[in-house]
Amino acid sequence: MQIGYLKLFMVVVIVGLTAMLAWWIYDFGKLHGATELGSLRDEYDLLAGQNEQVIKVNRTLREQVAILERSSQIDRQATKEVQDELGALQEELHAARDEIEFYRGIVSPGDGKPGLRIHRFTLSAGTRPGGFDYDLVLTQLKNNDRYVAGRVGWSISGRRDGEREELDLAAITETGAGHLDFRFRYFQRLTGVISLPNGFQADEVTLSVKTTGKNAPEPLLEIFDWQVAEPQDRR
Repeated sequence: MQIGYLKLFMVVVIVGLTAMLAWWIYDFGKLHGATELGSLRDEYDLLAGQNEQVIKVNRTLREQVAILERSSQIDRQATKEVQDELGALQEELHAARDEIEFYRGIVSPGDGKPGLRIHRFTLSAGTRPGGFDYDLVLTQLKNNDRYVAGRVGWSISGRRDGEREELDLAAITETGAGHLDFRFRYFQRLTGVISLPNGFQADEVTLSVKTTGKNAPEPLLEIFDWQVAEPQDRR
């Protein structure tokens, strides 16, 4: 009988100790969890603050990048404008030098012979197929105290279908004019457009410059090879 009570007492003691141990473990875990939670909250607050700081720094850097890109774009635009202006000034300078040379050639020719002469004759490709722009400059040297007048005749020689052929100015202009009229004291520039017939291959151009009036000299004849330049601005 006493043994039975002793066993019961031992069971009660063991259950009590187990309950106390379980409570202690629960209480310890609760306390440790609260401590860990506090640490995690502190770490979260720290990371949240750092993240906010990083966001601010990133925003600032983006603004600075945008400013730098805009500044770079402005610099590139300014550089392009300066380059374009410099190119335009160089073209103007080149044109001014050409103009000086042009007038120098009229005022002070190399051979110094007086009278009427062909200063320049050039051909360039026109805007239409088969069309050509011509530029003819006539000058009068030393005798420019009076006007000189007359007309310029053309003769273009070449081949068509293997046969030699010659064309006059009337055959290659829309107006059908057979000559170019001129009247000037120092110089005159004659320009226009000519169109060659299909299949005609030009070789050379003969210009005949005839003056009118009393005691007119013999016509001035000059032959030019058919050379066509690229289109360009001409004075």
